[in-house]
Amino acid sequence: MRILVTGGAGFIGSNVARLLCDSGHAVTVLDNLSFGYRELVDPRCRFLCGDLGDEDQLLEAMEGVDAVMHFAASSIIARSFADPMEYVRNNVLNGARLLEAMRRARVRHIVFSSSASVYGEPQRIPVPENDPKRPLHIYGASKLAFEDLLQGYYHAFGINSVSLRYFNAYGPGDLQEPVTRAVPRWVRATITDEPIVLYWQGQQYRDYVFVDDIARAHVQVLGMEGLNVYNLGMGHGILMRDVVSALQELVDKPLTIIDGGQRDGDPMRLVADISRIRSEVGWQPETGLREGLLQTVRFYEGHRHLWERPSLRDKRAAS
Repeated sequence: MRILVTGGAGFIGSNVARLLCDSGHAVTVLDNLSFGYRELVDPRCRFLCGDLGDEDQLLEAMEGVDAVMHFAASSIIARSFADPMEYVRNNVLNGARLLEAMRRARVRHIVFSSSASVYGEPQRIPVPENDPKRPLHIYGASKLAFEDLLQGYYHAFGINSVSLRYFNAYGPGDLQEPVTRAVPRWVRATITDEPIVLYWQGQQYRDYVFVDDIARAHVQVLGMEGLNVYNLGMGHGILMRDVVSALQELVDKPLTIIDGGQRDGDPMRLVADISRIRSEVGWQPETGLREGLLQTVRFYEGHRHLWERPSLRDKRAAS
């Protein structure tokens, strides 16, 4: 198949694009590089530097495409408190432009990078897909809004979709700037011998799922008919303080822990019920936390030139 991957220079998008190439698909990556990295794009991909807000370029990128995988989004939760309209514009309005371009180009399949943040503070653990949706911040609300758009475009125009709600994704390629996700922040700290900041005293209960497993799910659902929603996680949780302990054991050196207090927008318990995707798709996670952390540490050790460039870090943090 010919696949357009929006945001394919980012963390999960670049990993999915590589696996699509491995699977024999022809891949075009569209990314404006505001948060993505050209270096992460597999050389087998056709690369277009562009933005979903450019409707003419979007239609050009859609030519000859059989399906879309949509990762392009503003994704730093803390920034959604400071500038909520950025998340409405980029995640909702530009998402609608993407769907319009698909409609005009008669592209009938999309896989959407959604988030467990649509649930907010869940009523049940593990969380099934039909749990109430009560986002705690604009980022989660924007993901849910796009899922609603997918529902409308399916019923009105026959665009088939799969929304994959990630729980705590981690792994190689997570070069988000400014870094806010726990695992990349902690791994960098271990490499540079800086303190680890632990919020809520590490009492939060989380479901960490490795990026290779996430990428495999995207390939497995490609081409599905209908309107589909699936959780992606390990299906069991771990306390954040125990993730730090696992990392410390892995790097075999003492770590300095700083109490970061509380942080807005963080549910205390979040674990995926993955029974639906197991039964309907046949997907299940394969990478345990220790192996995933080991691959993540090796990635950061081997790519210090990407995340230790102060000028790039400062530029992205200020943008």
